[in-house]
This record gives sequence, C-alpha cells and structure tokens, in this order.
Amino acid sequence: MIFAATGMLAGFMAGLLGIGGGFIVVPLLLFVLPQVGLETPLVSHMAVGTSLACIGITSISSAYSHQKKQAIHWQLLKPIVPGLIIGAILGSLIAGLLQGQILVVLFVSGAIATAIYLLTNHQSPHQDTDTNATLMFSYANFTGVISSLIGIGGGSILVPFLVYRGVAMVKAVGTAAACGFPIALFGTIGYIYSGWSVTANTKLSSGYVYWPAFAGIVVFSALTAPLGAKLAHYIKEKQLKRVFAVFLILTSAQIIYSQWFSTAQ
Repeated sequence: MIFAATGMLAGFMAGLLGIGGGFIVVPLLLFVLPQVGLETPLVSHMAVGTSLACIGITSISSAYSHQKKQAIHWQLLKPIVPGLIIGAILGSLIAGLLQGQILVVLFVSGAIATAIYLLTNHQSPHQDTDTNATLMFSYANFTGVISSLIGIGGGSILVPFLVYRGVAMVKAVGTAAACGFPIALFGTIGYIYSGWSVTANTKLSSGYVYWPAFAGIVVFSALTAPLGAKLAHYIKEKQLKRVFAVFLILTSAQIIYSQWFSTAQ
C-alpha cells in the first residue's frame, strides 16, 4: 500500500512538473526498506538505485503525455541527452565513494536560490531559439551526475535552467520529462553494476535495485503521470512557476530535515 501511494504521488508530480519523482520515492524508501529486512549499510544506495529504476518507467509515461500536447523541445535534446548519459554513468559509479553531505548542501542551496528566482517572475534575457550546444551539453552533464547521485530525474535541476534560457515553462517541463529516461536508464545500469557484488546475498535485488519496491511503485506512477501532465497544460505559466518553486522549497526542507534526523540518530 505504501509503495502504491508513493507511486501515485510520484507519477502525478512527474507529469505536472517534469521531475522524475525521486524526491518522493527516495525518502520513503529510506524509511521503508529497513522495515522489510534490508541491511542498514545497503539502504541509502538501494533507495537511490531503485528510485532511478522507477523514474525510467514514470518518465516514459509523462513524456508521452507531454508529447501529445507538442510540449517537448526535441531540438534541445540533441546536445542535452549525450551530456545526461555521460553524467548519469559517472554519478552512479562514484556514488559509493562519496558521503554526499557537501553535495546535498550545494543542491539545497541551488534549489532555494532557484525557487526565489522563479517566485520573482524574472523575465529571461534569452529567447527560445537562443541555444548553445556546448552550454546545453555541459549543464546536462552536471544534471546527470547530480541526478544519478541522489536518485532524481533531473527536472528540478533542468527546468529552471531551460526557463532561464528562454524556454516556456510548460515546454521546459515536457522536455525535462523526456530527459528523465536517459538519466534513469544509464544511472540504473551503473547502480546495478556497482552494487552487484555487494548485494549478492540480498534476495529480490540486482545490484542496488530492489525489485519488489520497483514493481509496487511503477505500476501506479505510470497511471497518474498522464494526469499530472494534463493538468500542467491547464495551469498558467506564472502559476506553474510558483508551484515548482514551492515544490523546491518543500523538497529542500525535507532534505535538510532528513539529513539532520539521520545525523541525530
């Protein structure tokens, strides 16, 4: 029931905001996986790896719904996708070597700064056609690394950047939804590879992917992602920016709390 509820919420938010749902899935798995008998040292990596696997399915459903509304900027994907793939592989392979506290602080700071930027309704100096392939590739590489390290689809990092570059908010959301798949696919492969020997004695898992959680979540996330995507096209751009900003603030607060809680324990 918990996996199903998580899947429904993650799918809806993925469609609405172009995120993969990792900010919802990872915290829940950190709480639930110890309850099903997984060893504590494996939980954090298993939560991230499983989240990425779930995002792979959710992003397909979300992107398909946005494409029906012609809301994916396919031209931008040409420089972005290769950067995402390289970044996702790198992030998944180095995940086991990093504690991640500094990375979390940087990400939270960036998320809050981005939320403030979106709430000010600042108009971008760029135009939708103002694309820089090298810049897009480099930022996508950064997005892939961060997303793979913390188990998200990259929308919360990519959407504000695309908006700043002059892409309409709803189109930035649709494009980010499509970008979730390469991050998830190659990130998941990396987590399976890096955790293969470590989790050899863990039942129902492949590397750092726990399949019962994956199955319970993706069935329901695939159903609700189209609903979120449909709603995104009925919300005014200014309102959608505000929703995204509030999401970033709440997410940052959740991360700060979880980090403090885990440290306190």
